[in-house]
Amino acid sequence: MTSNQNMEFFRARQADIVIAPVFGKSEVTMARLSCPNAGHGVIDPPLHEDAFFLAFNLRDYEGDLWVDGRKVDSSVSRRGNFTIYDYRRTWLADMKSSFDGLGFHIPRAALIAFEEDLGGRRIDTLDAAPGQDIQDDVVRHLIGACLPSLANPASASRLFQDHIAAVLTFHLCTTYGNRHIPGPVRGGLAPWQKKRAIELLEAELAADVPLSTVAAACGLSQSHFTRAFKQSFGHPPYRWVILKRVEKAKELLRTTELSIAEVAFLCGFCDQAHLTRVFGARMNTTPGQWRRASR
Repeated sequence: MTSNQNMEFFRARQADIVIAPVFGKSEVTMARLSCPNAGHGVIDPPLHEDAFFLAFNLRDYEGDLWVDGRKVDSSVSRRGNFTIYDYRRTWLADMKSSFDGLGFHIPRAALIAFEEDLGGRRIDTLDAAPGQDIQDDVVRHLIGACLPSLANPASASRLFQDHIAAVLTFHLCTTYGNRHIPGPVRGGLAPWQKKRAIELLEAELAADVPLSTVAAACGLSQSHFTRAFKQSFGHPPYRWVILKRVEKAKELLRTTELSIAEVAFLCGFCDQAHLTRVFGARMNTTPGQWRRASR
């Protein structure tokens, strides 16, 4: 791993990084960054590279920032807001307060790949002033959705991670890269593409087949496939997989004597608690209660 992708210059990473591909041409890296005590100090100097760093605050943060040798007026960043940093510039932060947040390493290649894939113009930069504390409800909701993935990266859904990375990249391009939002997708997957996608997703229901693999099998880019899949099935791929896992769990609960933990494993849930949480959100009951009522 090269450059700033691992975010170790913060000396505050709390878990393994999560790497999600963007259309098979680049990747976005995510990590939880936190320090419970004030006075963390000056971070190590980040390397220069053609990439951006998005820092999202899970609590209010106070510190000093220097960009290209000049101090920037950006002392306070509020909970739920974020700041974009350009790695092509020289910047340092003196982290005075305690902090807790999420960091996203976004190569410009990810933005370029996204733009080229949609037939739009290339993005040279993200328009945000140095140290600007940005409030954006879309980013806030996206990051709220991916918090569980970063708490336990090893058991997180790769399809879901890919989806979050793609949607975040899309939003950054359209909102801060000064490009227009493309029109709605016309038509969904062709019959053979639907058949092939379902075959792959159902065959690997207990695993996490990369979204790029399914898209390639359908002869489509990842972005085109994701939008066409939703057009065809009414859900993005990761949501469709979750619903299918719940249906498979119901079948096993009804027709076998497997323990709930065994059912969870066979259906692709990381553990019994994960199955119970997802099952409850979908069925308004627990797996055990549903099993007893279905017999």
